[in-house]
Amino acid sequence: MRSHRKTGWFSLLGLLLTLAVILIAPAVAAPILPHTFYGNVTIGSQPAPLNTHITASVTGGGGDIVTTKVGEYGIHDFNTLEVQPWGEDATIPGGAPITFLINGAKAEVREAGKSTWSTSYPFSSGLDTNLDLRIGGTVPTTVPTTVPTTVPTTAPTTVPTTVPTTVPTTVPTTVPTTVPTSAPTTVPTTVPTTVPTTVPTTEIPVFPYYISATAGPNGAITPSGSVSVVSGTDQSFTIVPATGYTIDQILVDGTPVVKTPVYTFNDVAADHTIAVSFREGSLEYFTAELGNGWNLFSTPILLGSGHQYLENIFPPSSLENIDVILGWNGSAWFIPGYHYELAPLHALYVKVDNSATAYLSPSDAITVPPVRSLVKGWNLIGPAPDYQEGGFSARPVEDTLVTAYGNQENPGYLIVISPGVNQPGWSYVRDAMSVDLLPYKGYWVFMENPETLAGFSTTPIF
Repeated sequence: MRSHRKTGWFSLLGLLLTLAVILIAPAVAAPILPHTFYGNVTIGSQPAPLNTHITASVTGGGGDIVTTKVGEYGIHDFNTLEVQPWGEDATIPGGAPITFLINGAKAEVREAGKSTWSTSYPFSSGLDTNLDLRIGGTVPTTVPTTVPTTVPTTAPTTVPTTVPTTVPTTVPTTVPTTVPTSAPTTVPTTVPTTVPTTVPTTEIPVFPYYISATAGPNGAITPSGSVSVVSGTDQSFTIVPATGYTIDQILVDGTPVVKTPVYTFNDVAADHTIAVSFREGSLEYFTAELGNGWNLFSTPILLGSGHQYLENIFPPSSLENIDVILGWNGSAWFIPGYHYELAPLHALYVKVDNSATAYLSPSDAITVPPVRSLVKGWNLIGPAPDYQEGGFSARPVEDTLVTAYGNQENPGYLIVISPGVNQPGWSYVRDAMSVDLLPYKGYWVFMENPETLAGFSTTPIF
């Protein structure tokens, strides 16, 4: 992902106010959201190696992360260090000091761009902070097991006029057993002005590995050729067939794998190969384009195993353009992570810088149409129309919400709102003139009473 240098994703309060105006929704008490962190991390002025363990601790909660890049922790959009309450009823007071540990040693912290280091940083719900971390020295991997067997027998008769300007970081654990009995007739005229502040340590080497990526005729794989990958990191490849073609086979190290528009090698620790071939036919996945600014995004169909998470849906080139993703659980906002599973009939707010493309690969299992519960109050939904003639089409609002209608004594939905964020904006009142709900988009539905919403899509479709 790109390296953002912002003071935060956004003002959470401003976001909630903006959404409240757009949605004409009732005010909801703001939950305690994670305070997220990312930035540089050093040990003894050197970039911290891969797999450095960083822990954050605060009253009522905390968090931890392991570095996947030399000298840096966290990734601005999703894989940040999240400091959040531990336990269902836990809470973190605003401004509570957060302390950080690097491999178990207490660290100093400094907000990016500032010069002052401190021992903690105040907690703020929903804030995203670029925070540098450091500890002063390195921990040796070996310790001497012996000490000198002899000690000086003489001592200077005068004291040097200059002294070292720095202090050694270690002190001898034993003292001489004898005392000098005589003094030399001369004394040194100079004394070293510095003393080493670190001791030798064994560095963890960072080996590059190579992935050979090739594509046959009528399609492409990006990146291609011999791709260098840092040990322990991930590498994704985007596969795009030419018009009128689809993916025929993906071979990883010579073995067929599940066909997917985006294939990711995780935690690379060896050289690999990936080879893709194509054949004539319709695409076996769908794409959804997200425009600049806020979008409401959903999937109309159940996604296949290994394709249902956000990290599978958006390739790296699109993740780089996503500033933030928000979900609504019926009572509070939440920030989904890399491994959030996107299911039909649910929708997310996605803020995009320029554009992003989502790749949706349907499940090949035999499944029934999706269902979900709608709670009393506001619900954020995504349509799940049936698959017809090679795609998904718009459906009238009353058809989409037919199972959530209720009855005269206990009505179900009363209001449906389409926010005008990269989709047509409108509001609909129960039994008014019909409007269409579009696939891949999202809508607010206000329920007078809880009901069950059922979709129309089913798998397999290819």
